Amino acid sequence: MMRRLLEAGKGRTANKLRSYARAAYQTAKAARSKPSIPVAFKTYAITVNPVAETEPDESQNRPDKRPMGLEELRLYWRIVKPKAGFEGALLRLHLLTGGQRIEQLVNLLTANVAVDSILLHDGKGRPGHPPRPHTVPLIKEAQRALEECKPRGKFALSTDEGETHVAATTLSDWAADAARAQIEDFQTKRIRSGIETLLASAGVSREIRGRLQSHGVAGVQARHYDGHDYLAEKRQALEALYELLQKGQPAKVGQLAATTSSATPLSRRRRNEEQAPANVDGAR
Repeated sequence: MMRRLLEAGKGRTANKLRSYARAAYQTAKAARSKPSIPVAFKTYAITVNPVAETEPDESQNRPDKRPMGLEELRLYWRIVKPKAGFEGALLRLHLLTGGQRIEQLVNLLTANVAVDSILLHDGKGRPGHPPRPHTVPLIKEAQRALEECKPRGKFALSTDEGETHVAATTLSDWAADAARAQIEDFQTKRIRSGIETLLASAGVSREIRGRLQSHGVAGVQARHYDGHDYLAEKRQALEALYELLQKGQPAKVGQLAATTSSATPLSRRRRNEEQAPANVDGAR
């Protein structure tokens, strides 16, 4: 199966297939000695993992070093911003939540939608472990996009009133159909890397970017002792992203870490500026 995919020019897909099949066989094999694995896996009577004897094509696992640039992201935003209906709302939601992994975003449950945040579940790189909860704050524009998706039923992002969720490939195809004519070599995955690169240029720390896009946390301190939810820092990063998409370079966000609890979030600064008295020249 891997060879057929490779010969069809789908090397990365061949490696993914190997990973899934290897994990499935390993789970069934371990069911005999690991009581936390459902007993149903024992009925397969797996004693060896044949996929473990195969080798991936490492040349297909190289990261894509072509993130979308600022002007490309701005152009993409101008394309999807006026797009009507569910399709446009979903593309805006994906962009304004920081380019979340599409497979995780489309699996969003209506029960996990709050007024100003959504709860996703990240199972990437966690074989044998439950998916990690991943809370994503919603800025006002993302809230409006989600409202336009009209969450109902079980799945929030659905075209059949929540019975099933929209497919990840459908979201990718919609994005490509909208942008390919105006953005050279457009690929939906470049949105995610482009957003991270853009936020880095705006001064958002690597840790906050990783938490926003759910790259995972490393180290004993981060996994076991740091109980901060980082929602304020992630929201500030998303506000910075929106400002960049809208009109240009915002003020540097700076190093967003635990010390940022004393900093004023962008949304609060806006309210303060709106409430500040104007002088004779009309300046705030």
